[in-house]
Parts: sequence; C-alpha cells; structure tokens
Amino acid sequence: MRHTTSPDIVHVSSAHPWTDNRVHLREAAGAAAAGYRVRLIAVESDVTAPDTGVEVVTVPRRRRRARMVLSTLQVTWLACRSQARVVHLHDPELVWSVPLHRLLGRRVVFDAHEDLPDQVLGKDYLAGRRRRLLRTGLGLFARAVVRLAATADRVVAATETIEQTYPRHKTVLVRNFPRLRAGEESAAPASARRPVAVYVGALGAERGAAELLRLARSPELPHGWALEVAGTVSSPFIAQIEDEAARSASPLVFHGQLAPVATRDLLLTAPVGLVLFQPTAAHLNSLPTKMFEYMAAGQAVILSDFPLWRELLAPHDCATFVDPNDPQAAARAIARYASDPELLDRHGRNARAAAASIFSWESEERVLVGVYRDLLTPTPSPRTR
Repeated sequence: MRHTTSPDIVHVSSAHPWTDNRVHLREAAGAAAAGYRVRLIAVESDVTAPDTGVEVVTVPRRRRRARMVLSTLQVTWLACRSQARVVHLHDPELVWSVPLHRLLGRRVVFDAHEDLPDQVLGKDYLAGRRRRLLRTGLGLFARAVVRLAATADRVVAATETIEQTYPRHKTVLVRNFPRLRAGEESAAPASARRPVAVYVGALGAERGAAELLRLARSPELPHGWALEVAGTVSSPFIAQIEDEAARSASPLVFHGQLAPVATRDLLLTAPVGLVLFQPTAAHLNSLPTKMFEYMAAGQAVILSDFPLWRELLAPHDCATFVDPNDPQAAARAIARYASDPELLDRHGRNARAAAASIFSWESEERVLVGVYRDLLTPTPSPRTR
C-alpha cells in the first residue's frame, strides 16, 4: 500500500486485530475525530469495523512464535516507514522498539492495557508444572519489560493499578470505558427483552469458560432462559462450547466472533450480562470493557464478587455479585431477575445511568487527545521564548 502523506500518529500492534475496540474504535478513532492524521498498523481480522477516518494497514495473523518474531519486526518496520511524529505502541512484545523510535526522533507512547507481571502469569497456556517452573523467569522478564516501557515519552495506563507501576510524571490514566452509542438511551427496558444472559469477548479458563459451561447445565437456570456467547474461545474450551451449543436441549447459543457493532447490537436485545472472571491477580484489579458495555446497553450485570468491582458498582444498584467458582450462584441470580422484573428494570436503568454519567469513553478520550496535543506541540527554542 502506497501512502502519500505521513500521519501525525501511528498506532502499532502485532497482536491486536485492526477492529480492536480500544486500539482502533476508541483511541485511534478519537485522535482522528480530533483532527489528527492517524494510521493504524494491526492484525487482519475476519470481521469488519465502521469507517472511523483512520487509515488501516494490516499484517497477517501468525501463530504465537512467528508473531513474536516476524510480526513484531514487520509492524516496527511499517511504523518507522510511516514517519509519524507520534508512535503509539500497544503490545509488550514491541517495547524493544521504544529506543529505536526515539532514536529516529519520534515521540513514543506505550499503552499499558494490562498489568504485565500478573498478566503473563495468568495465561491459559501456563499451567501446572510448566507454570511453576516459568513463574520466576517470567516475572523477572515482565518487570524488565515494564522498565523499558517506562522509557517512552508517555505511558497510557488502563487502570489505576497499572498507573502506579509507571513513573508518575509521564503516565496518564485512560480507562477502557465504552463509547456511548445512539439508540442505547431509548432501548427497550430490560424486562421487555429476550430471556437471555449474554457473555461477549474472549473466553478461556481464567475468564470462566468452565463455569459458564456448568452454568448452562445448571438445574437452577430458569426455564426458558438461554445463555449466549459471542467472541473467541481458547482451546480446549472451543470444542466444549460448540458441543454444548449443538445439544438440542442445551440453553447455550454460541455466535462465534462478531463485528464490534454487531456485538453491541446483541447486547441491546438481552437483559443480563455475565462476567464470571476467576480471581487471578490480573483480574482482581482489571476493568473489563464488557462490564461497562453491558451497563451502557441498559443490562443488569452478574459479575464476580471482586472488591474493586463491588466498590465501583455497588453504589449504583445495578449488579448482582456472585462467587465466580459457583455457577449455581449465577444461575440463582438469573432466576431472581427472571422472577422480579421490577428489580431487573431498576438494575438496567441504573446501569445505563451510571454508564452515561461516569463510565463512558468521552471523558477518557479528552485525556488521550491532550497527550497527543502535548507531544505534537513544538517546544519553543530558547531564542523564541
């Protein structure tokens, strides 16, 4: 692809698809809406995203090892060729390029999506004895990555916990709240929607895949209610989810991966959203986007009883907190909503109100655009001051 104009900002990822909500539809799109020329270099995807004014360049999807080598080199080369004044990096495996971009005179932003030391130790593919053997080495490596990422001109942290990991003078908090959409405010009350509890996004062991399967088979799930899953599912759970959904008597419906807009549309048709994350160190301090997308859609939320999540949502009377290791508790929560439409509607209304007034992308976007403004504003020389 030939480009005639250098962008002001290039967002770079060797791991995220170009349709990613935070990378593209919030951060890159927000910069484009503010008037900057923005290019996104990211991974190809089977789904599509709306036109946001962002120029998109894709690289092939590769297996993990090939991605760590070939994709990181490819996206770094494309970012260097772009001659963008600001390079916004989104993956831990790209931190090695921070000094390279700075050497080339670029201003560098590192986006800390997750708490890296906790994140790498919570991966599904690090299990049992292998996890124990690698714990020390990976922990040291993750901390080294954090130190290198901290040499960027700015660090954008997705949560308060991550923010505390990096130097205060160069770190800003940009939480992963959803962008509000037209139609959400006038959506049908929760009790008037289909009898469905929905989960969207990536699903694996640490995100409650086994518990969701047990929930689908729970005798306490109310009659006539379904569970719907939309997103990517890790092995070996993908086969189990597909097999469960194929059973004629199963309440589980599996949509596979949907485009971002289709996912948000799905939420408007269901009254309840599920977040049954397991209590790993990374999840206890996380702010999963799906939770706030559920709220923006006017859904009541059933979620793991983590202290941070209870502190955030309990004051808004919009959620039911359950033991994430007890699918029967989630089934009873769904049954309570099914039997009490007034409670369901109150939680749905309160969730939407909290999303509109507090947990929305609009205020976060202003912070991020301010970062770009600071980095792209020329510093006066001593003679012109």
